[in-house]
Amino acid sequence: MSMSYAHIDEENRKYFFRVLPEHMELAGKRVALGAVDEEGYVLGAISFVLIDFEYVIDWIYVEPTKRRQGIGMGLVEAVIQFAAKSQDLFPVVARFEFMENDRAMHTFFLSCKYMETNYSHERYYITANDIRNIRTLHKSAAQDVVVENFFDRPVEEQKKILARLAIEETYTVDDYERWKEECIQELCRCVFVKNNLVDLIFMQRLPDGNLVLSYLYGKYPKGLFELLVKTVADVEALFPDVSLTFDAMSEESQKLADHLFPRAKAVHIYEAEF
Repeated sequence: MSMSYAHIDEENRKYFFRVLPEHMELAGKRVALGAVDEEGYVLGAISFVLIDFEYVIDWIYVEPTKRRQGIGMGLVEAVIQFAAKSQDLFPVVARFEFMENDRAMHTFFLSCKYMETNYSHERYYITANDIRNIRTLHKSAAQDVVVENFFDRPVEEQKKILARLAIEETYTVDDYERWKEECIQELCRCVFVKNNLVDLIFMQRLPDGNLVLSYLYGKYPKGLFELLVKTVADVEALFPDVSLTFDAMSEESQKLADHLFPRAKAVHIYEAEF
């Protein structure tokens, strides 16, 4: 099959409405490419965004009637060629979920040429009820816990906390200023007891507009419960139409997620590098 690839922008996006979600903004560091055949029929699309010095593929779709004809592989290779032509020569990676109802996507990425694929982490899709139903914390909840905004602390203290988390290998921030801009600052909170950090939440926005609870640290159940309750209340008030996820990147964070969110939907995340 003969294919060509078009750069999708706001002017021609209407021709790719079937293969590229409306919520995906074509702005900033995001690039989307569409595949068309020799007759101009739209076959599929792929989207990737520059994140942390990597071209991250976060969307790929091929029309169901045109699958298993090399279109998906062609779209991936188009991204690789884009990266190769850039002056920065950043690597191309893909992060994708494996759910029982989407084995085709999983099989596709595992079959891609030049791709090294490995299981990365668990992602938990959290609802307000998942947080309200943390019964083990309900018993410990108290109103005497003081919840503070992390960014209200002195900047040097913020950086010391981040440095300590990096030493503990639980959270790493390479560029404080850029990370601060990516955070939803009113949803980043902490609890101190006798000047000791005992609970901490960082909330960030994903490229697709949804929210991720990017870091959750809990040593004091009373404080952790108050943090979670305030967070979910504000998410519902400020961002009523977005989904909330928590990525368990380590064995400890997975244990915490299993304990806190036993009813939340969990999926495996795979990472692949070209």
